[in-house]
Amino acid sequence: MRIGLALSGGAARGIAHIGVLQYLEERGVKACRVAGTSAGSIVGALYCAGRNVEEIKKIVETMSWKNLVKLSIPRKGLIDSSRLLYILKEHIDEITFEELKIPLIVNAIDLLSGEEIVFGEGSVAEAVQASCAIPGIFTPVMWNKRLLVDGGLLDNVPVALIKSRDIDYIIAVNVGTQKPLQKEPDNIFEILIQSFDIIRRHREIPAYEFADILIEPDLGDISFWDNSKANLLIERGYESAKKALDGVNLVKKRGHLSRWVSRRKYKTEVKMR
Repeated sequence: MRIGLALSGGAARGIAHIGVLQYLEERGVKACRVAGTSAGSIVGALYCAGRNVEEIKKIVETMSWKNLVKLSIPRKGLIDSSRLLYILKEHIDEITFEELKIPLIVNAIDLLSGEEIVFGEGSVAEAVQASCAIPGIFTPVMWNKRLLVDGGLLDNVPVALIKSRDIDYIIAVNVGTQKPLQKEPDNIFEILIQSFDIIRRHREIPAYEFADILIEPDLGDISFWDNSKANLLIERGYESAKKALDGVNLVKKRGHLSRWVSRRKYKTEVKMR
């Protein structure tokens, strides 16, 4: 069976994608195509470049805010996104989309025209840098005379990018879902992210309209900026994948199984230990 994997944006919560990959790896399931947005594009790039789960865990640990933050004069963003590009190239070098072991698709948004830009060729690191450029926080990325920002503005769970690409079964992972805040935001980052999330929730077509399975780990109690809970995020990603995919045969052809699982939405709630 040809399995497609769509990984959403969600800042530090993107670490939960690793738990989903871990569960799939344990079941011997390998995606044949991946679409990633923002944080999902980082995990997707490492996965498609051939890194295993343990390697991805170690690499993500180096992407703490302490290592990523390179403050800029706040004209186009509070943080210079070139630091992310540098770190990415440390781990995947100058690899192109054509050289990846698994085909990857990454999206970004042209801030000038409002168009969605879909990357499937050229530099993987540069595409991921653009897809992660949260407006107002990271500086936009200039590419082919276009000014690119976070792909999650228009499509945070990029199922649509792979739904017509010879895929038998699509698994979408949404780590960006935000519950209403229980307290006032602590900083400008939380204010901007919460604002974007409100807009997305009111305009977005639910990913499960196109996905066979939507996995939504319950991460509402973990801040988008809290990467100190990496182990907990991975655990919740793993448990949510296990709950959603337990009993689902990922070997049979699409017609044999999607009659009963297609368009079902799974949201798991795993309590903090």
